Parts: sequence; C-alpha cells; structure tokens
Amino acid sequence: MDIKTYKGRSNVSGAIALNDHYFIVADDEDNELSVFDKREEKALKPAIALSEVFDGEIKDGKHQEIDLEGGARIGDVYFWIGSHSTNSEGDERPARRRLFGIHLTEIEPGKFSAQRYGSIYTKLIADLKQDKRLARYNWEQAERIQPKSKGGLSIEGLAATPEHALLIGFRNPLAGGDTENGYLKNGKAILVHLLNPLALLQGQAVQFAEPIELDLDGLGIRDIVWRQDHEYLIVAGPYHANEKRLEKHRLYLWDSDSGKLKRLDHIDLGELNIEAAFFFAENKNRVILLSDDGKDKKSFRYVSVVL
Repeated sequence: MDIKTYKGRSNVSGAIALNDHYFIVADDEDNELSVFDKREEKALKPAIALSEVFDGEIKDGKHQEIDLEGGARIGDVYFWIGSHSTNSEGDERPARRRLFGIHLTEIEPGKFSAQRYGSIYTKLIADLKQDKRLARYNWEQAERIQPKSKGGLSIEGLAATPEHALLIGFRNPLAGGDTENGYLKNGKAILVHLLNPLALLQGQAVQFAEPIELDLDGLGIRDIVWRQDHEYLIVAGPYHANEKRLEKHRLYLWDSDSGKLKRLDHIDLGELNIEAAFFFAENKNRVILLSDDGKDKKSFRYVSVVL
C-alpha cells in the first residue's frame, strides 16, 4: 500500500480516471470538479464550476450543494450523482437529487474544459417509488430520515457497466437485517441498475433492471467501480456516522455475472475514510483509493493498492 497526500481538495467523494496521468475529483462540499495530475500531487487550476457548465441551472450558495458522491464514465460522458439525501438534520435538500453528465476536453496540456451532456435527471427517487420491483425499500420513509440514521437515504456509489448502464450504490438504506442497540445489523447493501443513462439524459423514460442486494457484512456501499469483464471493486463502510470508529472500511470484489463476492481481507484500510475508487486503464491490478480527511486538512490521501 502506497500513500501520498494531494493538495487542493479535502472532502473528496468521487473520482474518475481521465487517462493514464489525469483524474478528476468531486468534493461533497461544493459544486466544483477538480482535475489532478497524479505526478504533481496538487489540483490543476482553475476548478470546473458546474454552475458555469450548466448555465445557472446548477447554482452555488447556501443549501445549493449537490453533495456529489459518485462518478462513472461511459464512452466520452462523465456521469456524476448527488447523495439524494436530506441534510444532517433531516431537512429536504432538492439540489442533491441530481444525476448529470458532462463532456471533458483537454484544450491544452493539463488544462480541461467541460460541456454539459443533455439534461439533469432529478426524479430518481420518484421513479424508484413507482417501480414495483424497487418500491419494497420504502423510499418514502427513507427520504425523510437523516442520511446516517437507520433507514435513511444516501447514495454514495456509481459505476458504469460494459453494457453502458449504471449501477447506483446505496450507503443507506440497507435491506433486511435486525436492530441491535439502536443500530441495524446484517442488512444487505442495495444496488439499483439503471439501464439507459445516456438516453435518459436525452429525455427518454427511465429503465431499471431488478434490484441487486449484496451481503457486505452489514456495511453499505461507499463506492463501486468496474474493474474488468463483469468484475467490480466495492468499497464498503458503515451506513452510520461511525463516530467511535468501531467499524472499518472493507474492500470486496464482486462478479455481477456469477454473483460471487470476495472480501479482500489481506487489505487493511485502518482508519482511512475511503470515499472514492478508480483504476487507471493501464493497470487493473492496482486500485486507487481516495480518503476524505475532512475540510480542515485542505488535502486528501491518495492510496495505491495492489489487489
């Protein structure tokens, strides 16, 4: 495990490799994206302001943060998703209910510009309620509960599939389980399979597949990323705030074809707060993990791990 510190962002929450040298990072505290050169260990300037990319349809300011939590690439479209949650007090935050796409252009070495792709999708939870296969997760209750409370709502993972679909990973709620001392135990993590994201942002009706439930030892999904063939790497962590650091983050390999799930016990993440994972195309045996170390740090840890 190789750990470096990168400056220019702190609350990293999602990331995508652009090529063998550059990667782009989302921060859940503002509506900006930052590109990093892995060789420089600092953010390139200027950051990409989503309010400018979307001509004011995305706004900045109080209560306007999207709470960006996951990113995935399909072809030349970079998808990003908000948490869809309330704030920590349970107040509604409509700005967080967004899935959108952008194109990126390297206008000169190390300098990128962004252009919008289609429309912004804001009806994910409403559409989940209408699908009989997915309604059993009681979204209406979840959307009114604080995101880190039992049964709350929080999206944190987003992965592309080889079929140009998206897998949306939920930190919360979990399916099933039992309550013990006020906490949910043995719940299963939920993946929503969105079949037509490219067409969806071009105005077509949403299409879902059957939901997927994964036994991650009672943990929720903090990120998910496609690795190769039908295999994905999953970062799992507690659905709650984990204030006493009683539960560690864990890594899993999941084969979506066979359903096989393997916990990577040989990788100890310690106290790292992993919120983003990605692979550079040239090496699918080494995953890059980004640790959200809090806004006071003004930096994050970049962790390179051989699987």
